[in-house]
Amino acid sequence: MASSPQCTISFDDNYHGVFFAGQTITGTVDIDLPKTKKVKGVLLRVTGLACVLWTETYGTGITVAFQGREDFLKHTIDFVRSETDDPIEMAPGRQIYKFTFQLPTTLPTSFEGDYGYIRYTARVVFERPWKFDLTYKIAFTVVNQLNLNTVTPPLNVAVVQEHIKHFYCGPCRSEPLSINVMLPMTGYVPGQFILVTVDISNRSNKCIAEVKLKLRRQVRYSSQTPYKQVRTVYNTLAKFQCSGVDAKGSAGYERRFLVPPEPPTRSDTIIRLEYFVEVTAKVPGMAYSPEVQIPITIGTVPLVNLNQTQHRASIVEAHMTTASSLTQKIFHSSVPSLMIPHTFEKSAGRSEVNIQDDDESPSLGTVPFSPRYPMYHFDTNNQPAVHSAKLPTIHAQPAKNYGGDKIPSHEQPTRNR
Repeated sequence: MASSPQCTISFDDNYHGVFFAGQTITGTVDIDLPKTKKVKGVLLRVTGLACVLWTETYGTGITVAFQGREDFLKHTIDFVRSETDDPIEMAPGRQIYKFTFQLPTTLPTSFEGDYGYIRYTARVVFERPWKFDLTYKIAFTVVNQLNLNTVTPPLNVAVVQEHIKHFYCGPCRSEPLSINVMLPMTGYVPGQFILVTVDISNRSNKCIAEVKLKLRRQVRYSSQTPYKQVRTVYNTLAKFQCSGVDAKGSAGYERRFLVPPEPPTRSDTIIRLEYFVEVTAKVPGMAYSPEVQIPITIGTVPLVNLNQTQHRASIVEAHMTTASSLTQKIFHSSVPSLMIPHTFEKSAGRSEVNIQDDDESPSLGTVPFSPRYPMYHFDTNNQPAVHSAKLPTIHAQPAKNYGGDKIPSHEQPTRNR
C-alpha cells in the first residue's frame, strides 16, 4: 500500500470542468489516507492567473527573460485546521469534503499559449509540521461570456475591404491588381460559418499563382519585467488554397470557414487575443504578395438581429444538426444566457499541458490539461437545436481524458498551427 495520501478533486454535474465567470462551483475532494497523518491543516486553494515568459538573445550574447503576471482569483477553503500550534492526527481511511464558492464575474477566459497562459487551478494542500507541504492539483476552464450584441460598433453589418496594387512605378507602373473581400458580418460564435467572398480583377501583366484564404488568431504577450515588451504569435486556424488568376484576367471565390472552439476575443490582460480573416494573392517572384485582412470578433452569445442572408451565410445545410444526431453529446444548460445547445471542445491542434510548476511543493500528482470552449449547434430552421432528452448527471473524475466529438463541416479546410 502506498504511504502517501491518494486524492481526487471532482466537480458536481460538470463533465469537463468548464465554468462561466460569475458561476457557482460545487464539488468534492476525496482523500484516502493509508495511515495516520499528522497535519496542521488540509485546505483547498483555488487560484487564477495570467503568466507570460519568453527569452530573447541579442548580438552581445546576452539573454533576457521577459516575464509578466496578473492574479485574478485567490480563494481558500479549510477542511481541517489546528487551532493551536500542535498538529492534528488524521485517522487512516477515506475522508470526503464538499466545497462551494462563486467565481468573480470579471475573470478572463482560460487560455494556453506558446509563451504564456491564463490558468485556473484547484489544489488540495496538506500542511505538514516540520516538512514540506504535499499538494494535489487540477486545472479547470473558465469562460468569460462575450455577448456579440453588446459590442460597439455593431458587428451585424457587412464589411468590404479593397486592396489595389500597382507593380513597379514611374513610366513602368502597371495597371492595377484589385482585390475585394466581403464578409456578411464580423461577429461569430464557434459553430457558425464565416462566408468569405473574394473578387479579383487583375489588369496587370503579373500572374497570380494562387489565392489563399485563412482564418487566423493573433496572440500578443506583454511583459512587465525587466521592462515592457510585446511578443506576437500568429496561428492559422483554417485555410483554403484556391486557383490563381491570369494576367489581364479576373476571378471570384466563395468559401466558408467553420469557426472552431476558441476563446472569445479579449484585449484587457497581458495576453491579448484577436482574430481576422486574411486573403493573400501569391505573385511569383515578388517579395511581397498583396493581402487583405478583416478583423472579426469571436464571442459566446451569437448575434440575433441578422437578416435572412446573414442567417443563411452563417448556418449552412451541411452543418445543420438535429436533436437526434446529438444524443451522445453533453449539453450544459446551467447558464441562462446560453440557450443554444452546445458542447465543450478543445482547440484544434492544441495538446494537453503539464500544469506542475517548478517551484511547487512535493506533489501527489497533477492532471494534464487543455481548456475547452463552447461549440454551438443549430437545427434546420436556423434556430437553436432543441433536445428533449433529460440532461445526464455526470460525476467526472478529473484524471480521465474525455475527447470532444467533432461536427462535420460543409467545407474541409486544412488546419495549420
